[in-house]
Amino acid sequence: MKKSNLILIFLLIFFFNSINVFGQIELSGDQKRGEYNNAELNCEPIVITKTVEIIAVEGTNNGFWIEDKNGIVVSFFIEDRKFKPKAIGYTLEPGKYWAYPNLTEGKNEATIKLKLQ
Repeated sequence: MKKSNLILIFLLIFFFNSINVFGQIELSGDQKRGEYNNAELNCEPIVITKTVEIIAVEGTNNGFWIEDKNGIVVSFFIEDRKFKPKAIGYTLEPGKYWAYPNLTEGKNEATIKLKLQ
């Protein structure tokens, strides 16, 4: 096989892998404990135009919830470090979404970062 063909194959593989990585969307939020059971929730919403699924979950939290413009879509809670129901593979339909973490007992802050594809 010619060297130029090998380079072309390598470039094509790199290109398709790049498309996969760049096709990921991140949705993240945080919560800070306030006074008198008030909390500060922060999240930059995302708008998705096609059905996506959760492929990774990161953060310092005791679960999290996802909201759309109408309210809570789904809540995930951690039990023995596993999300119930399972977050990985959960799908979101086109729309505008926010994500917020649950505070862990005794903690004043929590974060959540979801990778969607």
